[in-house]
Amino acid sequence: MPHKSKGLPQGTAGTFDGKSGREADSDITPPASQSPLRTVKGLARLLYRMGRTFDGLNTSRLATEDFLRTGNPKVIGSRNDYDLLRDLRDASSYVLDTDWNTIRFDLDWFTGINARMTRTAAMQPGVLRDAENVIVGTKYGTYTPPVPDPKRLTSYLNEAASTGEPPLTAASRLFARLAKAQPFGDGNKRSALLAANGLLIRAGETGMLAVPVEDPDRAMFNDLLGAWYLKNDPTVIDWLAEWNQAHPGD
Repeated sequence: MPHKSKGLPQGTAGTFDGKSGREADSDITPPASQSPLRTVKGLARLLYRMGRTFDGLNTSRLATEDFLRTGNPKVIGSRNDYDLLRDLRDASSYVLDTDWNTIRFDLDWFTGINARMTRTAAMQPGVLRDAENVIVGTKYGTYTPPVPDPKRLTSYLNEAASTGEPPLTAASRLFARLAKAQPFGDGNKRSALLAANGLLIRAGETGMLAVPVEDPDRAMFNDLLGAWYLKNDPTVIDWLAEWNQAHPGD
């Protein structure tokens, strides 16, 4: 089933067309029933954090907000950051625009996230790997994920959508499982984190799942993620959920 745009509030990445200015909403608090990702400030928080922790983004959070609001490349410090933020903007717009009345939370939807990252991710965006051609460096050694199993990926998504776990824990578990699977040639943690936030939005939750950008929390997160990859230690799942509960607006 094709992706159908639901439409977003003004000022968010999903509606920005680069042709006209939008009213700045970076300081507006979203309604109690609305995801913070539907404001520029909230979306910038997520994209800045994932860009910096996963891919070494050097642009500031305020500049990220400015870019999402205006699309102006001059606020970005480098070509690499510009390409990365455009990919994150496009992929997050896909997630935020999803009409959950018509779209299923399934593998096709998930691959669509990665498919929007056409500048800085896989050579074949949105296409599952068919070879063991990805390696991930961790504190504990090199992790070489097996060829992804579509049935297993589907089970991860189905279980996340039907679990009775607290929402942040379910989202964190989905992120960890998809990230460990490394289903694409690149952009895997980005895709996994956006999928986890899609789970929260679909459920009507008003929080987000982000990642730390400052040490010691960032170092702890990376160490725990490496332990999950190589030792199957699930500590990172509860740790990330609890970190987000303790830092809802950082």
